[in-house]
Amino acid sequence: MGPQSPPLRSGASGSSGSSRQATGETVPDALSVEEYGRLYNAYREGKYLLPNDGEEQDRLDLQHHQWLLMLEGRLSLAPFVSDPPEVLDIGTGTGIWAKQFARKHQGSNVIGTDLSLIQTNVNLPANCSFVREDSEELWVFDKQFDYIHWRLMLTCFNDFRGMIGKIFNNLNPGGWAEFQEASFDLLPADQVAASVLHGSALEQCFIYALEAGRRMGRDFEAPRKLKKAMIEAGFEDVVEKQILAPINSWPLDPKDSMIGNWVCLNGLRAAESLGKVMIVGGLPEEEAPALIQEIRHDLTNASMRVYEPQYVVYGRKPNIKLEQ
Repeated sequence: MGPQSPPLRSGASGSSGSSRQATGETVPDALSVEEYGRLYNAYREGKYLLPNDGEEQDRLDLQHHQWLLMLEGRLSLAPFVSDPPEVLDIGTGTGIWAKQFARKHQGSNVIGTDLSLIQTNVNLPANCSFVREDSEELWVFDKQFDYIHWRLMLTCFNDFRGMIGKIFNNLNPGGWAEFQEASFDLLPADQVAASVLHGSALEQCFIYALEAGRRMGRDFEAPRKLKKAMIEAGFEDVVEKQILAPINSWPLDPKDSMIGNWVCLNGLRAAESLGKVMIVGGLPEEEAPALIQEIRHDLTNASMRVYEPQYVVYGRKPNIKLEQ
């Protein structure tokens, strides 16, 4: 048993400090199926590998708070105008990002799309709405957008370059696209940390996840390829920012330690959600419970001084050039 991380700080249930289940805000999707003891979306069944039940909805809200910390309180980094008129949030999940963006930008009309309709109408801004949609299929919108956002969606797409091309085609000239992603890389802080990571359950989890992507024909290593893909699609002013997120609160820097605390909290909840992903990647189903417990131990091990790179990549569709 390695040394344990300092006690996790309170507030694990999300940015509001309260569980969606406890407050009655959990939204069950009628199109759900039970598998491995969890509920999953039945619309385009099998396309999205994580659950959509109340426990997962809590985790998604918690994860949103993690991203707010990493982005220093900002919902986005793209330098668009203050209120882009038409905004699309692909893979909106619980809708927490879309709602907060709509409140902050009251001159914007925000649409969130997802395979699961798990977005609550509680405190729903008038300028925010949600649509069930598979974004890789034909889009049904009768308009172009000025800002398109997704977060942690690359594992969902069979053709991420095709998605970027579709986003480019559905932006107004001068519109911005922004992608916020986590990689499946683990970067040890030094050689000692590398020896702790090597052969660990946490490392196995990432190996199984990458194999799951290969078996599904998806590129789970795409986050580092986003910038090039956006440029190839025709975007200008493309910027890539990398954030090294510690996997628990081991850093001495208070800000990094706090971020690591929330990454750990998110990971502890995600471990079980990733069970199906690891099984698809080759983990025998009967071995999943034990490995999940080992992953949770690794996440709270203070000797596991490891970073998980996160990426924010954004770019602008060129303005129409008037003929001379």
